[in-house]
Amino acid sequence: MNIFLQRLRRIAGIALAVIGITTAALAGPTASAKLDRFHINLMQRYQDVRHLSTDDLARMSPDDVVLFDVREQSEYDVSRINGAIRVSPSISASDFLDNHADALRGKTAVFYCSVGERSSRLAQRVMSRTPETEAVYNLAGGLFKWHNEYKNVVAEQGETTAIHPFSRRWGRLIERQDAIRTNPESGS
Repeated sequence: MNIFLQRLRRIAGIALAVIGITTAALAGPTASAKLDRFHINLMQRYQDVRHLSTDDLARMSPDDVVLFDVREQSEYDVSRINGAIRVSPSISASDFLDNHADALRGKTAVFYCSVGERSSRLAQRVMSRTPETEAVYNLAGGLFKWHNEYKNVVAEQGETTAIHPFSRRWGRLIERQDAIRTNPESGS
C-alpha cells in the first residue's frame, strides 16, 4: 500500500505540474513580457530618443538626474518615482525649456509616463529644440516597468504600492493587478 501511495503522489505531482505549465501557456505572455514587446515597438517609432533602463536609473545619483513625470495630474497623484516633477503631456518644447532649462544644466533629464509613449513624444520634442543636448532619455518601460520590478513609488503620503492604470487596456501591463488605483490612497 505504501508503494501505491508513493506512486499515486508522484503521478498527482506530475499531473499538477503539467496543468500548471499548460495553464501558463494558455494564459499567454506575462504583463511584463507584453510591456517589453510594446517598448521594442516604441523604440522603432521614436528612433531619435535614447532610452534608459530602470536599473540604470536606479543606480544613478539623484543629484545627477532630473525626473519628469509626463502623465496627467490624477495619475501622478496616485504614485510616482520619488523626486519626479510632473509636466503636462501636451506641454510644448519651448514652454518646457522656459520652465526647466536652469534645473537641467549639467544634469540628465529622464522623462517617463505609464509605458513610455507620452514621455517619448515629449523627449523627442525637447531634443528637437536642443539638438546639442545629449542627456535626454525616456525611461524604458515607463512607470509600469519600474513598478513591475518592485522599485519604490511614492505618493503624497509617502511610499505606496499603488499605481494608476491610465486605462483598463493599458492596466493589463501591470503585474500586480491588486495595486491598481484610480484615486490616491488615504492616510498611512
